[in-house]
Amino acid sequence: MKLVKAICCALRLSLFAAPFLQPSCALAQTPYLLNAGGFDADAYVSWPVVIAQQKGFFSKGGIQLRAIRTDKAMMGLLAGDLEVANAGVSTALSAGERGANLAIVYVLCDRPAEYMVLRKPLTMLRELEGEVIGVYQVSSTVQLFLKKHLQRNGLDLSTVRFLALGGSRERLASLLAGQSGGTLLSMPYAFRAQQAALKIVASPQDWNKIPWNVIAFRKSWAEANRSTVVKYLHAIQQATAWLYDPSNFNEAVRILTPLSRLDDDTIRWGLRSALDNKVFSSAKPDSGAFQALAGWFAGEGILAKSFNVAPLIDTQYYGLAVAK
Repeated sequence: MKLVKAICCALRLSLFAAPFLQPSCALAQTPYLLNAGGFDADAYVSWPVVIAQQKGFFSKGGIQLRAIRTDKAMMGLLAGDLEVANAGVSTALSAGERGANLAIVYVLCDRPAEYMVLRKPLTMLRELEGEVIGVYQVSSTVQLFLKKHLQRNGLDLSTVRFLALGGSRERLASLLAGQSGGTLLSMPYAFRAQQAALKIVASPQDWNKIPWNVIAFRKSWAEANRSTVVKYLHAIQQATAWLYDPSNFNEAVRILTPLSRLDDDTIRWGLRSALDNKVFSSAKPDSGAFQALAGWFAGEGILAKSFNVAPLIDTQYYGLAVAK
């Protein structure tokens, strides 16, 4: 309990107007200040949110976003320190399993933009037999995707060992040092791996579509602030459509490069991959897809048990946002 209070206190103290979330046009009215938690602009899952702010889609709806980069967004949301969270699906389902008063209202990304990379001199998946495979942690979504992909390609999982190495930065370092045979890497680190002549053997097109990253509100807050939720989702939909318009590609690169603190080549490569592989979603949340994930996660130990996810998935706001 003390730890939870400390984290919540830290969230309250550290909420700030992030550089990439400054309003891009003046408002004639006082905007609604929406406290949000999730990923920064260096993560592809945040790009529709960044574009929604920078292109003025939020401000047109009378919303100003105040954001904090945190991996405790769901905790901050449920504690009342945040109104909205951009969170990984496993985090959202874990909260739902514990009975959280949660409304998952939108799927930001329905395919992980992750790349499977091998150490030198490996070039083929079958060469991973007998190797160590790096993951963020054992019993994680990264590990599950790797397991399924390896099984689908005929590898005997009893011949490999999954080792928790941390984030993409640490996993890439392990590959370069020859301490592991393969791993999944996020976009900027996959680009660096490619520059280092490591072999990429799987990309976003190889993963099944699933609700990967979601937008969630506290259910009671969303019901009391329906108009704000709808305007927020409408802005995200506009931003997603804007990103998919080929004529906006170069402008998107110019917006994302300084805010992500990544170089132009990395953003250009990553954004092109994300768009070509249809990573960003504009589809209605599908309860069946979430239910299948809950069963899969429970079978693999990420959730303690499967449960009925239908009460978590609230599509009314999506429908109203589409109709705007």
